[in-house]
Amino acid sequence: MSIAANYGNLGDISITYAQKKFLMEHFPNYKMITLYANDFGMLSGLKKSINPEDIITTIGGGNMGDVYEGLEVRRRQIIKLFPNNKIISFPQTMDFRGLKSLNKSRKVYAKHKNLHLFAREPESYEMMKKCFSDNHVYLVPDIVLSLNLIEPKLTRDGIILCLRNDQEQKISNMQKESLLLSIKERYPNVHYYDTHIGKFPKDNEEQELENIWTAFKKSKIVVTDRLHGMIFCAITKTPCVVLPNTNHKIASTYKKWLANLNYIAFVNIYDEQKIVGKINSLFNNTNTEEMNLDLSEKFGPLLDALKNWPL
Repeated sequence: MSIAANYGNLGDISITYAQKKFLMEHFPNYKMITLYANDFGMLSGLKKSINPEDIITTIGGGNMGDVYEGLEVRRRQIIKLFPNNKIISFPQTMDFRGLKSLNKSRKVYAKHKNLHLFAREPESYEMMKKCFSDNHVYLVPDIVLSLNLIEPKLTRDGIILCLRNDQEQKISNMQKESLLLSIKERYPNVHYYDTHIGKFPKDNEEQELENIWTAFKKSKIVVTDRLHGMIFCAITKTPCVVLPNTNHKIASTYKKWLANLNYIAFVNIYDEQKIVGKINSLFNNTNTEEMNLDLSEKFGPLLDALKNWPL
């Protein structure tokens, strides 16, 4: 059984897409049951049809913590309901900002002896090892980095701004407006394309993903403070200037998995002059032809955990 996203964040929708693709490619003979995050009313009914040898996977992303408490509550529910099943938590960022929720998760996680937690960057990995020492903890890339979307090659033009407008936003609205003006002064065809599209695109998820991936493939530069904005650029070979968000997930992911890519530049503090300078440098001088992103071997621990039963 796989727990999936059904809300309007294309980053999380891409995680669900990549997670399903990963499971189907490596385990084609298994039957996969998908339970969406907002359909937990069906969970009790499904419990009756789940056998002890079945594996349960939960969605990856940045929802292990109290910033998105509702999803952490659901994760605890799953762990409590299935004490005898192997549970794989796909690659996550850990971000608890208070002890109350963290201690609840600690108690629930510790009681499950076959719970496998995957961190998607080193800072979360170290925190998980410390806080969830009774569980199996591993480090692998974000599951979307298992996708390869390089082809087809498209003519590139213009700049996309893919910037947050929520609680993870680090730069102010005033700074965003100033940056937009600075970019528009220098370049034509500048527009927004956020990874959050509001309502969940039911029965149209893959088309929405294809739309944003194609838009990135057609853009000369993407400027983003979204983790999956950066990851979409990595897997489409789109030059990208990356700004920080309010936690460690972007910086830690970049340093561990993407720092060797010459077409992705990370600016760790807001400096408009430096950001514009990076855009100028990438806009005219980036050759991505010889840069290959292949992290397939890095997912080995995830494959091993899924294959080995019992542990």
